[in-house]
Amino acid sequence: MIRQFRSRDAQSCFDVIRGCILQDIHTPTGTLEKLLHAESAESIAGRARLYYLVVYELEDDIVGVAGLDMNEIRLLFVAPDHQGEGIGRALLDHLEALVPSTMFKEIFVYSTLSGETFYRHCGYQCRGEHVFYLDGQPLPTRFMVKTLPAP
Repeated sequence: MIRQFRSRDAQSCFDVIRGCILQDIHTPTGTLEKLLHAESAESIAGRARLYYLVVYELEDDIVGVAGLDMNEIRLLFVAPDHQGEGIGRALLDHLEALVPSTMFKEIFVYSTLSGETFYRHCGYQCRGEHVFYLDGQPLPTRFMVKTLPAP
């Protein structure tokens, strides 16, 4: 079940995100350490005040979290032991449905290298590479875009 984030979900969402970060084989070690240091239950709760955040609940456990800011997917994580079950796709479909096609022609995401295949499978196209820096540590991403259906 997908529902809007509640403040009491912060720790569970952090656990999901942390599990995904630890499994990411494409992100440089120094960057992984910076990502882990930057994330916390408090930072997740803070994101919910800045943009729309949802969770995927399965048998009373949060196994996915996703966020949308206008037409940008700000985050999408599924617990490693639940990947490949359609949870990520359900979260992505939910976010895509919220973007008003009368205002935006596209939805986009800066995907990690590990997430690129997922987004391509969901109809996104890579429009180039972009590197973000976290305290001097590189985080390579792919700028992925999907055209929204016409209104």
